[in-house]
Amino acid sequence: MELLAPAGNWESFIAAVNNGADAIYLGGQRYSARQSAANFDHKQLREAIEYAHLRDRKVYVTVNTLIDNDEFAEVLDYLWELSNAGADAVILQDMGLLNAARTVLPGLRIHASTQMTIHNQDGAGWLEKQGVKRIVLARELSLAEITAIYHAVTEVELEVFVHGAHCYCYSGQCLFSSMVGGRSGNRGRCAQPCRLPYDLYNSADRQKINLPDQGKYLLSPADLCLIDYLPQLQAAGVHSLKIEGRMKRPEYVAVVTRAYREVLDRLQEDPGYRPEPAIKERLLRIFNRNFSSGYLFPGNPEFMSTSRPNNRGVYVGRVVDQDRDMTAKIKLTGSVRLGDGLAVWVGKGHIPAVTVKEMKVNGKKVAGARPGEIIEIKLEGRVFEHDRVFKTHDEDLLQEAQESMRPDALAGIPVDAYVYIEAGQALRLVLADDKGNQAETATVTPAQIAEQHPLTEEILRRKIGRLGHTPFALRDLYLNGDKNLLVPLSELNEARRRAAELLRQKILGAQKAAPIDSSLYWAHKDKYLLAAVSKPARAQPLLTVVVSQIRQAEGALRNGADLVYWDMQELGARRHADPAQITKLLSAESAAVDRIIPVLPRIHKPGEALPYREMAQDSLRRVMIASWADLEWALQSGLDTRADYSLNIFNRYTRNFLARLGVAGMCLSPELNLEQLAEFGDLNNAELMVHGDLIIMESQYCLLGGVLGRGKKCTAPCAARSYYLKDGKGFEFPVATDADCRFYVFNSRTLCMMEELPRIVALKPGSLRIEARVMPDGQLEAVTSLYREALDQVLNGNQPDLSLYKQELSTVSNSAFTKGHYYRGVI
Repeated sequence: MELLAPAGNWESFIAAVNNGADAIYLGGQRYSARQSAANFDHKQLREAIEYAHLRDRKVYVTVNTLIDNDEFAEVLDYLWELSNAGADAVILQDMGLLNAARTVLPGLRIHASTQMTIHNQDGAGWLEKQGVKRIVLARELSLAEITAIYHAVTEVELEVFVHGAHCYCYSGQCLFSSMVGGRSGNRGRCAQPCRLPYDLYNSADRQKINLPDQGKYLLSPADLCLIDYLPQLQAAGVHSLKIEGRMKRPEYVAVVTRAYREVLDRLQEDPGYRPEPAIKERLLRIFNRNFSSGYLFPGNPEFMSTSRPNNRGVYVGRVVDQDRDMTAKIKLTGSVRLGDGLAVWVGKGHIPAVTVKEMKVNGKKVAGARPGEIIEIKLEGRVFEHDRVFKTHDEDLLQEAQESMRPDALAGIPVDAYVYIEAGQALRLVLADDKGNQAETATVTPAQIAEQHPLTEEILRRKIGRLGHTPFALRDLYLNGDKNLLVPLSELNEARRRAAELLRQKILGAQKAAPIDSSLYWAHKDKYLLAAVSKPARAQPLLTVVVSQIRQAEGALRNGADLVYWDMQELGARRHADPAQITKLLSAESAAVDRIIPVLPRIHKPGEALPYREMAQDSLRRVMIASWADLEWALQSGLDTRADYSLNIFNRYTRNFLARLGVAGMCLSPELNLEQLAEFGDLNNAELMVHGDLIIMESQYCLLGGVLGRGKKCTAPCAARSYYLKDGKGFEFPVATDADCRFYVFNSRTLCMMEELPRIVALKPGSLRIEARVMPDGQLEAVTSLYREALDQVLNGNQPDLSLYKQELSTVSNSAFTKGHYYRGVI
């Protein structure tokens, strides 16, 4: 299996290479999902690719953000430059960009980002047909589910995260950072709201729920660590093991990469090997929020880290006492030395932390202390007897990591030298590596009989071995020819320099694809960018409503909805929809058959029970897909197919691609602003949200079952009441669950674009949507009725006082209003 390490800067890149990574993933300074990292400019990218290729490593470049319309041409040029620079692959999220790259740059190897939320066989199979060579699977998959996907696809490599930070939400489905602070995770600017404190409240009485066994970081997962399960991952068909951490310091990259390298190498020698505790200890010492196996095995009780959202370090002792001048005595269970960082976990208040610059044992200053000793150090905060002490900065470990990152820490590429020397002939020098690459040079001056100091094997080894400014190191030297000969040493040195450079170029050339003809590229690019898919404009936009219950669908239709999208997950119902009920509702005899469209689940993992595909032959005529997994099936089944906003349709090229495939309509990303929407031009097959409560997180982990369930078995607290989360600023985020126990977080503010209806209608969208999945029945009907009336007024050319409509909406709303991203957009 490939070991794939992160690099957020050049130092991290060297740390990854020097510590055994087979491949490194890194980003440029734009279009990367870690925009807060230093990242690489174009010159550094080329240097990194060359450095890696000379050492038989690969470089994958992340271009894994959603692409705006006005960025699209520039990003294609960037991909072209990466291809010509020799990047081994690019990692993409945006489906429009993926299709463009496949069309315009057919030789470019593409990996699908985990941001594409690929979580089942059909999603993987769809990308396989789009020319994707590797899929970074969703982190939420179990070992059995990964195995099922592996057996379903034949030409796609599977990559999984094995170590590092874990997102609470499915990657690619999180809008929390975006909606709260305008920093979009889909655009590489996530502000990590899941690492902030929250309180859980009962919606009925609005009382905070006391959680004595939990911390306040209710959305903060523990760090992933799968170093104990590498053989199982290999058996499941995993090709690449990915370490998370482009935002981490280089020393972190060095330590984690080295640990996984050691285990992989030992497994090659002994398939039954299991990592020693010391290896896991090093991983804990460099950074951890506790370790977890994530979703690899169902029912993991250690998934969350609600006590602390940051590095907790390793336990090294307890406080004995503290005197008035704040000097604390700590009895150690682990070693501590000067330069280490310590944190004391107190029951309440600020956690005192200190970098150890001075400490005493038995009243004497010491540089280090061992387990069992009592140290005295001064703290900037009050602590108490028995408080636990953790080492959060390990100076010994960091220095060891820094040693491994020195430029000369990695041995040079071994080469053999073959010297051919005959009297009267130029000396020939051949340098050869283990891959069969060779470079030959010769001196200008023929070899002559040496009156003194002939070129012995010892002298040749010393002269030719001076490869310090090259990536090579001389291993063996073979001398062929006459003895007692001599050539000018300056020419021998020059022959060595030229041979090393020629070999360098040959190695790089052997790994680099043929450059793309520029004129051909520009022609294909222009043709792709100018292509458009247009349909006759709708006379007026439809009003659509998304609901979770069948009774709500009927209420929305009665109050003026043209179409109703019925979410088959039925949030809050704790059961899947009855297939017989679906068949009856959508049968030809039903009056609503052409006005109710089922919304398929965003997440449908291998083996889950919702049998919507089996219903298609008898019941389904129209569907809204919510993941890439259902696109091909829906179209091939002849269904009138629409696409939900969970597909992250952020530019007209993704929209055009879907339209060319036959998708009839699609809800555009709620992260787009009005100016960006105007750049789409034709919006007749597009849907825009105008009102409602937006899903900002969908998680495989149910917070309610985790913090309210008793013991290891969930007591279904969601069945009896509803809940919300409150953050430190007082914002309230409603939550819900579905029949598969997935957990949803909704925005704290209700989108309301009532006063902007004329401007939105002027964009000529195909439909306007009300998101009502968690609206009470009476509120849903009132909202639908008000929008129906206001929209009709606007479409008839009247100028109603829309502020009055908004005021009436506020009387039935459970939260304050927001205009979302329509005016502010995202960064």
